[in-house]
Amino acid sequence: MKPYVICHMLGSVDGRIKQDIWGFKDHHKYFEEPASKIKADAWLVGRKTMQEFSSKKTFPANKGRINIPKEDFVAEQRSKTFAIVIDPTGKCYWDSNMVSTEQVIEVLTEKVTGSYLQHLRSKNVSYIFGGKEELDLKLVLKKLNKLFGIKRLRIDGGGHVNGSFLKAGLIDEFSLVLAPVADGTIGAPSVFEVEEGYGKRRATHFKLKSVKKIYGDFLWIRYLVFKGKAQL
Repeated sequence: MKPYVICHMLGSVDGRIKQDIWGFKDHHKYFEEPASKIKADAWLVGRKTMQEFSSKKTFPANKGRINIPKEDFVAEQRSKTFAIVIDPTGKCYWDSNMVSTEQVIEVLTEKVTGSYLQHLRSKNVSYIFGGKEELDLKLVLKKLNKLFGIKRLRIDGGGHVNGSFLKAGLIDEFSLVLAPVADGTIGAPSVFEVEEGYGKRRATHFKLKSVKKIYGDFLWIRYLVFKGKAQL
């Protein structure tokens, strides 16, 4: 069984992710306050986003080979909610196993080193393996449910993480805080980044769940992912 997955993002009217040129004084609240109203057992981000919360220290690599089995590690549970990072090769280091009130879970591939697993264990950070070299996101979701009891998961991006879950057909709901701004930057990060070109992939369709005007001219739009064949 997989968790119910809600992707939550702050985006411009042309689909871009927040940049400094938008000129908002407190852009965090436009994302975080609506996010806090979404019922979820965990939030998930990519490695680059999570490095804002992880350790800023430099951890020297251990000399010699460290043999630690490439098996899931579930630390003693200290909270009912979790902060999950997609970190295939193990680049986030930790001072503790908490981000605010959430307990950290690392999602890895078997390409990680034994010394990195030793670091995670030394900080009591839980980790799961999603594949040998590539992540099987469906497997990842099943493990999050089975090992940690996560029933509702909020994905907070960025675009590549969102796009990976979208391509795999694993998103159930999309929550968008639409900012009243046009970015216009060619090549700027977008809400969903899946792949270049069109190939055989079909666009994902949504069904409107709700829309609410917030913060003056912002819109908070919630969509359900259309699972059947769209009738346009």
